[in-house]
Amino acid sequence: MPAAVGEPHRGARATPPAGTSPRATWSAAGAGLLVLVTACAGRPSAEVIAAQSIYVRTDSDATTVVSPRTRVSGKVGDAVSVDAAYAVDVWTGASIDVVTAATRPIEEQRHEIQAGAGYERDAATLTGSYRYSVEPDYESHGGVLRGALDLFRKNTTLALTVFGSRDTVGRAGDPWFKQPQWSLGGRFAVTQVLSRSAIAELSWETSTIQGYQASPYRWVAIGGQGICAGGAPFCVPEQVPDERYRHAATALGRMAGPGGVSLGAKYRFYFDSWGLASHAIEPDIAIDITKDGVLSLRYRYYTQGEASFYRPRYFELAPLEYVTRDRKLSALHTHALGIAFAQDFPCARSACTLGLQATGTYFTYLAFVGLEHVRALELTALFGVNLDVPRDFLSPGRAAALP
Repeated sequence: MPAAVGEPHRGARATPPAGTSPRATWSAAGAGLLVLVTACAGRPSAEVIAAQSIYVRTDSDATTVVSPRTRVSGKVGDAVSVDAAYAVDVWTGASIDVVTAATRPIEEQRHEIQAGAGYERDAATLTGSYRYSVEPDYESHGGVLRGALDLFRKNTTLALTVFGSRDTVGRAGDPWFKQPQWSLGGRFAVTQVLSRSAIAELSWETSTIQGYQASPYRWVAIGGQGICAGGAPFCVPEQVPDERYRHAATALGRMAGPGGVSLGAKYRFYFDSWGLASHAIEPDIAIDITKDGVLSLRYRYYTQGEASFYRPRYFELAPLEYVTRDRKLSALHTHALGIAFAQDFPCARSACTLGLQATGTYFTYLAFVGLEHVRALELTALFGVNLDVPRDFLSPGRAAALP
């Protein structure tokens, strides 16, 4: 799975399974809670919203991630919005990648800051954001620019997003190892109101990653059982192409029904220049179970083939230019089941929101030596407050969205 828009594309020394990097997973969890939060009824307008969330992930492959995040957003005047966020990823790992490479367990910490602004005038909206993240062996600068135009009495929306990053890949204990990597891409989406109760969206995304894309910690066994800790005749550093072109088409729809029930479905097809292709199907249902509370259930099935140069075992090196032991490039499929709840409630002079989400995922690796299945549990909690800012401090405006 490609990383989230504007996120770094790092080659970690011991990463979670495909499509579940800490930042990508956390972004998906926050997005799910955002859908619930904005669906809650009765939210009064406010000038400033402050939100705190925490994401925790643990799996059967001995990897644990803890990611707290703080975000503040608001309006400046009638047309300008601003937001800022700070996040920390703390993760430990003794996964199969670490064990088979005969290295010690990993502990890392990553810091990220993000700032953005938006401008809305009549039917046009323009937003932009900048992100900087740093950890002991990786540094990333990224940006996202998005423009949207409402047409035909706001029944049709055209949106174009451009994103890019400039990263430096390092290696712990080696101050001289610094490899550049950059990415650039775009996404075009058309959203159409079909009726008073139905909406649909089609989008196309394309991007490229250039530069160093291997993991500086990953070694590949040549011969033997396919693992460096299993008596292989010799091991070599991972080698993958320096360029990658990625494409994805997405279709989604949502329909509101009687009794405060809405149904949604999403399909995504992805392919890239490394020969990897994937399909993802995601139906969900949301129910207004209280006046200001929404419960959501979600299922996701994901399947992918293997990259053209991936092999479970390499018996000789001569015919191959590239070698890898990255499970994210192997054939696999996953089943994920999630439940989320968001509730609005009054607190002092403000309105508050509490959001909770839990997702269980079962990974099956079809051709990865030493690992066939991984079970993962992800938990996200979010608390947001609509601050009652005096009118003479900030101009009145519509509240910005929670993360």
